[in-house]
Amino acid sequence: MTIAKLLVVLLAALALAACSSIGQKTLAPVASTSAPRAPAPPAPVRNCSVALYGDSILWGGYGATMGTRLQDPPAVALRRIRPAWVVSDHSVIGDSAHKRSPSFLKERISASVVVLQYGINDVGNNYAYEPALRAMAQHAKVQGKVLVITGLSRVRGSLAERTAQYDATARRVASETGAVFADWSTVAFDPAHMADDIHPAQPYSSRLNERLAATLDRAVPACSLSAAGPVRDRNEESSIIETKQFNGKHRLTATALQLLNNLN
Repeated sequence: MTIAKLLVVLLAALALAACSSIGQKTLAPVASTSAPRAPAPPAPVRNCSVALYGDSILWGGYGATMGTRLQDPPAVALRRIRPAWVVSDHSVIGDSAHKRSPSFLKERISASVVVLQYGINDVGNNYAYEPALRAMAQHAKVQGKVLVITGLSRVRGSLAERTAQYDATARRVASETGAVFADWSTVAFDPAHMADDIHPAQPYSSRLNERLAATLDRAVPACSLSAAGPVRDRNEESSIIETKQFNGKHRLTATALQLLNNLN
């Protein structure tokens, strides 16, 4: 065998030996005269879980016994129009901040975002709305939750004036506790879009829910519809690195084999 052929065989053997170590050793960086690139900023960690607390408005109920539910109730619609969110629905027909606060103040909340939608039944029963709502808001904030408080939806009839007063209370509590306020009082209202004097029919309920979704977008932009896709986790990144290493090893091995074939 000539010296040239011996050199080629030696080079091929060295290439094969280097391939076997790819994936176990980190290659030394190649010196570069260009300025180093700044590392890419870390992708935001998304925790798109939201817990809904409210009354029949948020549950989507109406009728004499509240047993009838809208075809597209808020929790169901929210999952559809904001698919990044994992929604847990704790709304209860006939609930109020006054009635719910004692049990709520004992809860350990797992969701990253809490929505409080109360007031209509507090108005109707002359409950002390503000202290109950404020205590619930503070409990959520102490647990490090992003808090959203909704205003009151519009009603027909004699409760309209007092509902507006309670809506102002909700706005003030939100401002003073650092909550994000979902302004339901300014959502387009048509009396014809009510199932009864208190409960929204589907068109009005859908508009209220769109406002809630937009408020969640403001509260946690990473979970909005316009946000980028999910960030790769560490396992996926490891898989990508291993694939690149395998592809590099395959290319080096093929080159070495081609050199040997050329000797024949």
